[in-house]
Amino acid sequence: MQFLWYFPFAREEELAWAENTPRAGESIVMQVVDQEVAPPGGTHGQVTVVRDLPDVNRTVGRSAWLASRAATYWQRAAARRATLRANDFDLVHLHYINRFTDSFIRPGAPLVLSVHDVLPHRARLGRAEHLVLKRTYDRADAHVVAHESLREALVSDFGLRASSIHVVPLPVLPVPDALAGPPPDGPPLVLFFGALRPNKGLSVLVEAARLLEGQDVRFVIAGRGDPREEAIARAAAASDPRIEARIGFVTMADKHRLYAEASIVVLPYTSFASQSGVLHDAYAHGRPVVVTEVGALGRSVREDGTGLVVPSRDAGSLASAISDLLQPDMWTERARGAQAVRARRSPKESGRLMREVYDTLL
Repeated sequence: MQFLWYFPFAREEELAWAENTPRAGESIVMQVVDQEVAPPGGTHGQVTVVRDLPDVNRTVGRSAWLASRAATYWQRAAARRATLRANDFDLVHLHYINRFTDSFIRPGAPLVLSVHDVLPHRARLGRAEHLVLKRTYDRADAHVVAHESLREALVSDFGLRASSIHVVPLPVLPVPDALAGPPPDGPPLVLFFGALRPNKGLSVLVEAARLLEGQDVRFVIAGRGDPREEAIARAAAASDPRIEARIGFVTMADKHRLYAEASIVVLPYTSFASQSGVLHDAYAHGRPVVVTEVGALGRSVREDGTGLVVPSRDAGSLASAISDLLQPDMWTERARGAQAVRARRSPKESGRLMREVYDTLL
């Protein structure tokens, strides 16, 4: 059997997940965006990586942004159609959904959708948003989500059959053991990492840092995204020497170094209908977390015993949780939880669970 993994934003380390999914005699074509962090092209055991999806143009101004993105989305859909025509796939798996193009997909084989964001981070279609998402979800023969709470949301908000929705936790992708040990000596470092979007709660973290003034703790904000969020990060760093803003693309080596230097990772999101890759990167490096009660974050952290959960938009609670989690006994307990998740949620286990989803359709 041959499967298509349409996985535009796959990172190099996610190749291990693909490699652990097919059984003997099966293969996967993994179609990704041609960008620096993507898996290398070519054949890797039973997986062939095709880097033929265009990346977005990040240099266009705000006035041309919408047209540029629309063109890129349809170019990706066209590349996917060409791959489907050129191969006889037994199953097609879309790991990322584009609601602007995927409500029209007709793959000619059983279709699996990974629903990372039950609702988009930013609605762009007004009242039509729900209808377009519903149409897209209804295209699939099976759905994959990363947590039970997301399955519940798909059933309650979109009327999907619970039996069509399968929970496959995100894999904790492997990093060298040396990067998952205790943080270095010195003042503890609180890491805020990833795409800078308005729903990430950056301004809440900046206020929490102000409330922790006088404590021997450092903060690093690393990533890129919304210009207004980047401006918040730069202004915070300019006014507080404990805060460092690293705005821009973060290489894989730099990401590993940041997590290894961090004592804890914070996800103070204000809204979220997803599971978090940042959370699982923290687990990969054995780092405990402070998260808010949104999406799958709060329930995941409670179930995994990996950190503390606070209300969203509450800088005081966030500051208290950061202070509490940096206490040696609590840090050690929650870090052990992160290490335990790292050990059991491997790409091999996630690949096995994903292949079992395919069995329900084949």
